[in-house]
Amino acid sequence: MSRRIPTFCRVCEPSCGLVAEVDGDRLVRLRPDADHPVTRGFACHKGVGFDAIHHDPDRLDHPQRRNADGGFDQVGWDTAVSDIADRLGRIVAESGGDAVAAYFGNPGAFSATAAPALGSLMKQLGAQRLFNSGTQDCSNKFAGGEAVFGTSTLHPVPDLERTDYALIFGENPRVSHMSFVSMADPMAALRRARERGARIRFVNPRRIESVAPGSDELVQIRPDTDLYFMAALLHEIDAAGMFDETVIADHGRNIAGLRAFIAPYSADAVADVVGIDATAIRTIARDFASAEAASAHMSTGVNMGRQGTLCYWLLQMLSFVTGNLDRPGGNRYGAGFYPATRSGRVDPEADPFFDSAFGELRAVRGTLPGNLLADMIEGGDTPIRALIVIAGNPLLSIAGETQLRAAFEKLDLLVVLDLYRSATGELADYVLPCADMLERPDINICGLGLQAEPFVQYTDAVVPPAGERREEWWILARLEQAMGLRSLLDAGESADPFARFGRMLSYAGLSVQALRDSPSQTVKLPPPETGRFYDDWIQTPDRRVDCCPALFGGALRRAHELFDELRAEPAEQLKLINLRTPYMQNSWYQNVAKLKRPGQQENPVHVSPEDARQYGVRDGDAVELSNTHGRLSASVRVDDTLRDGVVAMTHGWGNARSSGMRVAQRYPGTNVNVLLPSGPGSYERLSNQAHMTGIPVVMRTLADNGA
Repeated sequence: MSRRIPTFCRVCEPSCGLVAEVDGDRLVRLRPDADHPVTRGFACHKGVGFDAIHHDPDRLDHPQRRNADGGFDQVGWDTAVSDIADRLGRIVAESGGDAVAAYFGNPGAFSATAAPALGSLMKQLGAQRLFNSGTQDCSNKFAGGEAVFGTSTLHPVPDLERTDYALIFGENPRVSHMSFVSMADPMAALRRARERGARIRFVNPRRIESVAPGSDELVQIRPDTDLYFMAALLHEIDAAGMFDETVIADHGRNIAGLRAFIAPYSADAVADVVGIDATAIRTIARDFASAEAASAHMSTGVNMGRQGTLCYWLLQMLSFVTGNLDRPGGNRYGAGFYPATRSGRVDPEADPFFDSAFGELRAVRGTLPGNLLADMIEGGDTPIRALIVIAGNPLLSIAGETQLRAAFEKLDLLVVLDLYRSATGELADYVLPCADMLERPDINICGLGLQAEPFVQYTDAVVPPAGERREEWWILARLEQAMGLRSLLDAGESADPFARFGRMLSYAGLSVQALRDSPSQTVKLPPPETGRFYDDWIQTPDRRVDCCPALFGGALRRAHELFDELRAEPAEQLKLINLRTPYMQNSWYQNVAKLKRPGQQENPVHVSPEDARQYGVRDGDAVELSNTHGRLSASVRVDDTLRDGVVAMTHGWGNARSSGMRVAQRYPGTNVNVLLPSGPGSYERLSNQAHMTGIPVVMRTLADNGA
């Protein structure tokens, strides 16, 4: 007889409540949890469609070891763990802990126990080279939070339920459901805001699906120029005398530095560079500043540009200097079940940079630039000899696939922990099968401090792990044991990877058992408060917002130089942006057959109708995109949502050699990251954030290219 078990999605940040229908030990189906106190029956196709991943015949069920012929053989856990531990031990003995590195992918952030387990292993090995997918999509926000608020874990979220004006940069909620703000159905929140009479403005190079049809909500900006648009908004707000001087005097410092930076960037000065009429800029500035309550947010479309940290700084300034930070309807912080802002606190006097063979570097939340991974394998004082990859696919997510392939082949040991044998896994010495989100207990830790409507949920494993799949913490703890290190498994059957969360939950008077006993195993928490931001949450030594951090000095000078370069750019220069789509999410979803419907079986280059006419191309024509970093071939899709001069492609494709993912290999698409800069100088120095959007490219038809 089937049972209904409450659980939650761990694909993206809202952690939508789900109900799993289970027959014996077999998952029958997933559906939204209509009784969930917060997500209230909402879940998108990524969550309810996870059964396709759970049941996928290409899933890893047993450890695999590369054989002499380049294929893979099934081995037992004892053999795999013993061999990996021996090889890691030899490498550390010969070259030290710096010869071991790890890469942690996006899905790992949605496992409460994976990151602490990796941290334990790395610390005990003396290994400090950690890379993660954050340097491809969001590390600018951690660096920006440190500089402005004194902590990497303070990110005020927009109060869409009470806002009168929402300004949203580089984000498409209908497709991505937002990032660094956790709400189950942001489009419903935006719809309710419109019905109340709130103004919504989306700043984006394309007419995204989130824009209300027939509205004036779209501000169609040129790619990678958001910094100057934000600066112009602040310039015009200040020129109109609309800075909240009382708030600034009470809670800010270094306001003169902010005013000095924005001084050159009037609406008239930036209009041609950003591609927005000066009158429209002034109107948006005054409407935002005069609204009773205004909120602002930005996501990957801005993060992945050349100046993501400075953009995040100016985003916070828009909120702060207009009095909308810590205001109902503005931007607020919600602590959730545990106020984590102290855990991300940094020493403002400490210089985060250090010298290396690859130039001056810093770590952001312990991680180095992903764009230097290949360089650190191939050179430096202590080349990386062993790499552990957890829930990530750096071969297709980091720039420079050719260099990465060559570097990975030089490793003495590459170990991949994942659900599938991904493109990266194809190069591994060992591929270890991980339990998926339905096969492990969990707590929705990822949205902590980012929830518009805070809640905490616990889930047991819905079904037992198939085959020999194991949780990441168990695999890493087995390695620790085999190497004679301290291990959670030293406690035997009583090992509790959730012990630390019990301590955190006690802050809210909760426990894991209390969650288990609650309806939907969920407790709804008090809503985000206002009035505590400056006393309790901000972590700068003087409890003031730093309006122009000294750390930004070099980046501000570079920003002025980049503005001059943009102003001098040829009018015909094409810029490549990243196109988000509901048919592609992380490496896992590349292998889901039902998402490869007609029109979604490749990643074409999207071109505006006018650019298509200028280049003489039509739907389906083959073109080449190239620049100094690489070249690729793709078919054309004429797309009237794009502004002229912008082309767009979806990332994550390029599985022609991924034999362990047969659907993905059947529809391989093209790895757009071959066009991205890599190596030293290819990322934002402040945050290690890779430059992945607004990339200059040249387009030509293959016929013109002699093909």
